[in-house]
Amino acid sequence: MLALLPSGERLAVDAMNRYDPDQAVHVAGALAPYGLRWFEDVCDPLDFAAHARIAELYAPPLAAGEALFSAADARNLARYGGLRPDRDVLVFDPAHCYGLPGYLQIVQVMEAAGWSRAAFQPHGGHLFSLHVAAALGLGGSEANPHNFQPFGGFADGAVVEDGFARPPDAPGIGFETRSALHALFRSLL
Repeated sequence: MLALLPSGERLAVDAMNRYDPDQAVHVAGALAPYGLRWFEDVCDPLDFAAHARIAELYAPPLAAGEALFSAADARNLARYGGLRPDRDVLVFDPAHCYGLPGYLQIVQVMEAAGWSRAAFQPHGGHLFSLHVAAALGLGGSEANPHNFQPFGGFADGAVVEDGFARPPDAPGIGFETRSALHALFRSLL
């Protein structure tokens, strides 16, 4: 599978919080030689001891936070999860974190714990995450054009070039730039 990637590109693996602590350590050990971009959501999101154990044994970047929803969760991840601000990735989803105010609290908690905004890659793959990443100067935003419909994906006709996309030049979040989503909203009126 790795041979199919363009030169210089790296694969990320999302475990979807699948593994118990022992399985997580085993799988992380098997994946370590591949130099993944990151290994995401390896174990139970609230098992901070397991996170710390994996981070201790797995040198490449880890990603966590997709299934955590509050500043208190972020504080516990920072305190007890063993993640490393110099390489790991934070994938909190702004739509699931009580909106932008809750997401801003998470950013503040993690910055106070030594994380830079470049470590944040909001989950969701939708316009809201793209706007949040652009507005806050984050490291990036997930692109997910096929899932989470009708909200997933960017504006109709959005271009992703060299791994970059721009928010639409439209008021607000730009839901009107998604014809199927805009039609759904209009049908509810």
